[in-house]
Amino acid sequence: MTNEEDDDMITNAIDPLILEIYLYKNNYKDRILISELKEKAQVVRIPNQETSSFFVRVEDVVDVLHDSFGKDLKEFEGTSQKALVQNVTSVYFIDNMIKSFEHLKYFKVNVSDSQVYSRLQKDTITFDYKVIHSRINFPSFCTEEFLQKCKEIFSKIGLYKTGVFERSPYFETTAIDLIDRLVRYSQEITDGEEMVYVDNILMLLGTKIEKDNPIVLVIVES
Repeated sequence: MTNEEDDDMITNAIDPLILEIYLYKNNYKDRILISELKEKAQVVRIPNQETSSFFVRVEDVVDVLHDSFGKDLKEFEGTSQKALVQNVTSVYFIDNMIKSFEHLKYFKVNVSDSQVYSRLQKDTITFDYKVIHSRINFPSFCTEEFLQKCKEIFSKIGLYKTGVFERSPYFETTAIDLIDRLVRYSQEITDGEEMVYVDNILMLLGTKIEKDNPIVLVIVES
């Protein structure tokens, strides 16, 4: 049972801020969850979408899960791993996301009326989601030496501004733009030690962030 492939994990350096998920009208538990969110949560609707989509705050989702699905959550806690594989619902996965990603602020919920869908893959129930906004706070986990080197690299690739009138403790870009700049820069490097730093930054981003291509808020100063 999983919500993503083992080689597609979010690294510990990444703080997801907004996740995009799909709920299905033709799934019984999903239908109840959709109804409860629309009735009890403060939702922000998205106009001109092919599917019915809305944003909802994580704290509102927490309230709905515990008020309307408290029994389900308790049953999951007491269920064996073997039974979970066949019986978990979106409620279980969403609750785990909230517990795993402590800085999560919003869910973007896409409501699908598709009658043909399955979360069962290779005898395992899966729950796909996409990171659409995330944060990586370098000062919170790296050494001063590594942080200083990261600043130098980010400055060289044109993302971290150090001028008197443009200096900022952070910058924001897409994951693909950040990765592409790092890869292009790595092709010009002759210093083996600096290449190691670039490789480490790319490893911190991870494959999930590369695939989802969210907006990334990169903090480089406390």
